[in-house]
Amino acid sequence: MKRVLTFLFVAITGVAAAQTSTANPDTVCYQSTAASIYTVPSVGNGTYTWTITAPGIITSGQGTNTINVDWSAAPPGLIPTGVSVTYTGPAPSFCPSLPVDLDVLILKIDPVITAIGPFCDSDPCVPLNATPAGGTFSGPGVVGNTFCPNQANPGVNDVTYTVDAGGCTFSTTIQVTVNSTPVLGPIQHN
Repeated sequence: MKRVLTFLFVAITGVAAAQTSTANPDTVCYQSTAASIYTVPSVGNGTYTWTITAPGIITSGQGTNTINVDWSAAPPGLIPTGVSVTYTGPAPSFCPSLPVDLDVLILKIDPVITAIGPFCDSDPCVPLNATPAGGTFSGPGVVGNTFCPNQANPGVNDVTYTVDAGGCTFSTTIQVTVNSTPVLGPIQHN
């Protein structure tokens, strides 16, 4: 996820003042290997010093106004002041800014599907239930939010529930068994 931190500089006798916190945390998907990019507007030829709370790792950009961070080893939950940046002006002043901080939320959702089955292929459709609400079911025999054994494959069917939240996608899968209904021939009389 990309968040832009905004420096609000005011010249006060050669000393820069800055915004010191953010209102909303950045959301990063749990175990995502995609780089999180953080940037602040360029304010000059000075040096930007970024601090990342472990286990986040700056993979590139230290000293510039844009960095890439790897959060893939971070556990789920809120990381207060996960990203912080200061700016030091160029010579001859070397005046430092106040830090700008950003909280980081490592988002993890564990969807759960209520177990169903086994079924006979002649059984009626049954509702599918999962938490958290608002996700999407998919798989053989799935029709909207129901499982219809007569539209599933004989044997084991994978039913998946996917939840999209905060730009992240989480899913879980259960196996649902559908047995073939035996067919008897006509009654014979000797």
